[in-house]
Amino acid sequence: MTENRTSKMNLEQERKIAELQERVNRLENLCYAAKEVLNLEEAANFLGVAKSTLYKMTHLNQLPYFKPAGKLIFFEKQKLIDWVYGAKSKSVDEIKEEAAAKIQEMNERQ
Repeated sequence: MTENRTSKMNLEQERKIAELQERVNRLENLCYAAKEVLNLEEAANFLGVAKSTLYKMTHLNQLPYFKPAGKLIFFEKQKLIDWVYGAKSKSVDEIKEEAAAKIQEMNERQ
Protein backbone atom coordinates (compact mmCIF):
# COMPACT_ATOMS: atom_id res chain seq x y z
CA MET A 1 0.00 0.00 0.00
CA THR A 2 2.77 2.44 0.88
CA GLU A 3 4.53 1.58 -2.37
CA ASN A 4 1.40 2.52 -4.32
CA ARG A 5 1.07 5.77 -2.35
CA THR A 6 4.74 6.60 -2.96
CA SER A 7 4.33 5.94 -6.66
CA LYS A 8 1.31 8.28 -6.81
CA MET A 9 3.25 10.97 -4.93
CA ASN A 10 6.18 10.63 -7.32
CA LEU A 11 3.88 10.93 -10.32
CA GLU A 12 2.24 14.01 -8.81
CA GLN A 13 5.63 15.58 -8.10
CA GLU A 14 6.81 14.85 -11.64
CA ARG A 15 3.63 16.44 -13.03
CA LYS A 16 4.15 19.54 -10.88
CA ILE A 17 7.79 19.77 -11.95
CA ALA A 18 6.75 19.50 -15.61
CA GLU A 19 4.16 22.26 -15.10
CA LEU A 20 6.73 24.50 -13.43
CA GLN A 21 9.24 23.86 -16.22
CA GLU A 22 6.61 24.78 -18.80
CA ARG A 23 5.86 28.02 -16.93
CA VAL A 24 9.57 28.84 -16.75
CA ASN A 25 9.90 28.18 -20.48
CA ARG A 26 6.99 30.52 -21.25
CA LEU A 27 8.51 33.25 -19.08
CA GLU A 28 11.90 32.80 -20.74
CA ASN A 29 10.27 33.04 -24.15
CA LEU A 30 8.51 36.27 -23.15
CA CYS A 31 11.79 37.77 -21.96
CA TYR A 32 13.57 36.51 -25.05
CA ALA A 33 10.92 37.98 -27.38
CA ALA A 34 11.38 41.42 -25.81
CA LYS A 35 15.17 41.46 -26.28
CA GLU A 36 16.55 43.49 -29.16
CA VAL A 37 20.18 42.38 -28.82
CA LEU A 38 21.01 38.69 -28.62
CA ASN A 39 24.15 36.91 -27.52
CA LEU A 40 25.56 34.06 -29.59
CA GLU A 41 23.55 31.31 -27.90
CA GLU A 42 20.28 33.26 -28.14
CA ALA A 43 20.92 34.13 -31.79
CA ALA A 44 21.69 30.48 -32.60
CA ASN A 45 18.41 29.44 -30.96
CA PHE A 46 16.56 32.24 -32.73
CA LEU A 47 17.88 31.17 -36.14
CA GLY A 48 17.65 27.45 -35.37
CA VAL A 49 21.32 26.76 -36.05
CA ALA A 50 24.18 25.38 -33.99
CA LYS A 51 26.48 27.84 -32.21
CA SER A 52 29.41 26.48 -34.23
CA THR A 53 27.53 27.28 -37.45
CA LEU A 54 26.89 30.81 -36.23
CA TYR A 55 30.56 31.24 -35.30
CA LYS A 56 31.52 30.13 -38.80
CA MET A 57 29.02 32.51 -40.39
CA THR A 58 30.42 35.44 -38.40
CA HIS A 59 33.97 34.45 -39.30
CA LEU A 60 32.99 34.51 -42.97
CA ASN A 61 31.06 37.80 -42.48
CA GLN A 62 27.90 36.17 -43.82
CA LEU A 63 25.59 37.98 -41.40
CA PRO A 64 25.66 41.20 -39.38
CA TYR A 65 27.09 41.07 -35.85
CA PHE A 66 28.73 43.24 -33.22
CA LYS A 67 31.88 42.49 -31.26
CA PRO A 68 32.17 45.48 -28.90
CA ALA A 69 34.67 44.05 -26.43
CA GLY A 70 36.66 42.21 -29.06
CA LYS A 71 35.59 38.85 -27.68
CA LEU A 72 31.84 38.45 -27.14
CA ILE A 73 29.58 38.42 -30.20
CA PHE A 74 26.16 40.08 -30.24
CA PHE A 75 23.43 40.26 -32.84
CA GLU A 76 20.64 42.76 -33.36
CA LYS A 77 17.45 40.72 -33.68
CA GLN A 78 15.95 42.93 -36.41
CA LYS A 79 19.17 42.70 -38.46
CA LEU A 80 18.97 38.90 -38.23
CA ILE A 81 15.35 39.00 -39.40
CA ASP A 82 16.31 41.30 -42.29
CA TRP A 83 19.19 38.96 -43.16
CA VAL A 84 16.85 35.96 -43.23
CA TYR A 85 14.36 37.80 -45.44
CA GLY A 86 17.18 38.90 -47.72
CA ALA A 87 18.07 35.28 -48.47
CA LYS A 88 14.59 34.53 -49.83
CA SER A 89 14.28 32.07 -52.69
CA LYS A 90 11.77 33.11 -55.30
CA SER A 91 8.86 30.90 -56.22
CA VAL A 92 8.27 29.81 -59.81
CA ASP A 93 5.37 32.28 -60.03
CA GLU A 94 7.57 35.15 -58.82
CA ILE A 95 10.23 34.27 -61.37
CA LYS A 96 7.61 34.11 -64.15
CA GLU A 97 6.21 37.50 -63.10
CA GLU A 98 9.70 39.03 -63.10
CA ALA A 99 10.45 37.54 -66.51
CA ALA A 100 7.16 38.81 -67.96
CA ALA A 101 7.81 42.30 -66.56
CA LYS A 102 11.34 42.31 -67.99
CA ILE A 103 10.09 41.18 -71.42
CA GLN A 104 7.41 43.87 -71.37
CA GLU A 105 10.02 46.47 -70.39
CA MET A 106 12.30 45.37 -73.25
CA ASN A 107 9.40 45.46 -75.75
CA GLU A 108 8.48 48.98 -74.67
CA ARG A 109 12.05 50.19 -75.33
CA GLN A 110 11.93 49.01 -78.95
